[in-house]
Amino acid sequence: MRNQHDDWPILTESSRAPDYLKDLLTVALKNDATDLYLLPKEGAYQLSAQGPAGLQSLGGLPEDFARSLMALLKYRAQVDLAEFRRPQLGRFAFGDAFVRLSSVGDFLGRESMVLRLIGHQASAARFADLAAWQALLASKPRAGLFVIAGPTGSGKTTTLYALLNEWAKDRLVLTVEDPVELVQPAFLQLQVNETAKVGYQDLIKVALRHRPDILVIGEIRDAQTAAATLQAALSGHLVLTTVHANSAEQVLLRLVDLGLPEKLVRAALITSLYQRLERDANGRLQATFDQKDWSVH
Repeated sequence: MRNQHDDWPILTESSRAPDYLKDLLTVALKNDATDLYLLPKEGAYQLSAQGPAGLQSLGGLPEDFARSLMALLKYRAQVDLAEFRRPQLGRFAFGDAFVRLSSVGDFLGRESMVLRLIGHQASAARFADLAAWQALLASKPRAGLFVIAGPTGSGKTTTLYALLNEWAKDRLVLTVEDPVELVQPAFLQLQVNETAKVGYQDLIKVALRHRPDILVIGEIRDAQTAAATLQAALSGHLVLTTVHANSAEQVLLRLVDLGLPEKLVRAALITSLYQRLERDANGRLQATFDQKDWSVH
């Protein structure tokens, strides 16, 4: 399963899951992989990596070894080892990076797993239009709702934290996320815990009592979170968040579709971005974004 251009670990009869996992994650980060996939096939598992060159097959793993590897990953991510069918989310640190785990069973009850690899430096984001990015950094809004949209895996969280690192100087930043992806010691970071019945809405209420200068809500997923986010933005806070929408313009429609009054959304919304990843002439990933300034009428 070794690729001629990379040093992906080779599975042997003497391979142990902990050593193999360490080598796999080390090489994945070295090769700038963003995701690792463990997907069930007949009697085996397919291991693949998403990286600068696109999706790359790393070969098959015997089912028993793959199950041992996934059990180890679930233990590291502090999720239920006995659960194979229901969706589970978790994360763990690996050196200076973080690994976000997502697992779920297919219609045959076979568990699948995806690992998102997140580097610790949000400033590592690369932008195709550096002038537009610098202008965005310089805008530094004081209050209102700032929304980043884009496909899954387009680097929305990385961009959000890159903005925060510039805008947070001498300001109290509080984040509410599920899960916390990038650890920033200068921020107060809260994490949703559905097992303990601590959801976005509960943490947003607590966050507002801390009177942050900047409030980050990891993602607007439902009507309740959308309403709490809007209320925070209308109460004088600068609120940064992400949402699934197909363009910067459609962020407004998406929020209205979640049940928010259009008049209030227009009053709170200051900027929306739609971000995606593209490859430059050298094949390296870089972010591009379209921007809509809602405060300009």
